[in-house]
Amino acid sequence: MKILQTLGRHSGQQEGIFQYRRTPDGVFIDSGVGRANLTPASITLTTEEWTAILRKIGESRERSFRLTGQRRMPNPPHQSLYALLSEAVPRPTGGWPWQDTWKTNICAILEHEGSIDLYHGPLGPRNSAVICLSKGF
Repeated sequence: MKILQTLGRHSGQQEGIFQYRRTPDGVFIDSGVGRANLTPASITLTTEEWTAILRKIGESRERSFRLTGQRRMPNPPHQSLYALLSEAVPRPTGGWPWQDTWKTNICAILEHEGSIDLYHGPLGPRNSAVICLSKGF
């Protein structure tokens, strides 16, 4: 298993950690090593769901994405990667509900595996830093 740090802060306080591994069934993610209090404590994205996420990123007309946000943003980058994940896999096979913590874990895995690249984009509203990600292909 690989232990990764989330992109951004966990519960607004500190960076979170989690572990994941690839299995014959897909991508297994375990939040039990960090401080996330999720139900369930671990999930699996099937190979088909992971492929749907990669396909959605690849097909997007956007070159860069904001990490968070539920709607299209007025300032670039406009597309939320969190929203894109929900669009790619609206109802996960395991029956677990989408939570922002699962999304930040998936974004960290995508960055770790080279599907997206982390870069520091323009400052957002009120000069707060915006975490931006770019397609790796």
